[in-house]
Amino acid sequence: MTRSALEISEEYLSDDPKKWGKLASDISYRRLELLLLREILLELQKLNRDKVDI
Repeated sequence: MTRSALEISEEYLSDDPKKWGKLASDISYRRLELLLLREILLELQKLNRDKVDI
């Protein structure tokens, strides 16, 4: 049986600080990953532009 969105959201509405700490940690980690991927993309675009200009 599938769970409703209400049931799933209840897990995240907990007052348990351990759950919030883990969620905050996951979000920070994902943000860092996105920042790194963005920097890699910018470098690749720059290298590609430099290669085309030659």
